[in-house]
Amino acid sequence: MENFIYYWCVTYTQCSIYTISAINYNSPHGGNMKKLEALFLTGRTVWQGEGMESGKEGELYTKACCMLEMNPEDMKKIHVNENESVLVYNDYGKVVMKAVKAKEELPEGMVYAAYGSWANVVVCPDTNSTGMPYLKAIKVTIKPVTQELANNSLDLVEKTYMSKI
Repeated sequence: MENFIYYWCVTYTQCSIYTISAINYNSPHGGNMKKLEALFLTGRTVWQGEGMESGKEGELYTKACCMLEMNPEDMKKIHVNENESVLVYNDYGKVVMKAVKAKEELPEGMVYAAYGSWANVVVCPDTNSTGMPYLKAIKVTIKPVTQELANNSLDLVEKTYMSKI
């Protein structure tokens, strides 16, 4: 493991130290690639709100919510370029997103996506009786893939959840 970064993550009930690192793995494409362990943050954006108003199955919503904003140094660590597909996964699920350079300053080891169908796949469904899942500092692993993104949120839901029925 290399490039350890420590972040204090304060939640409602605990304070933890997370170790963020790039890890080598054998790629299905051949060769040795890397995957990144990171903290996944979600939030509202103007574009996500505009997309919701125009319909969650539409192009505006898809474009706003399928993007994974990353620090450029983290993108280099896992050998992924702007607009390439990455698999974001943890114990709650896995989803293919499009890696993009962060629009705002984002520390190494943290990634950001707008609230929405793509982010929801890796969010813990437990709400601790609040009715709202915890949407910050979610531990995920990210690796480059050649898979295509879901066409829209309906396609994503079908591929992610309907195949399990």
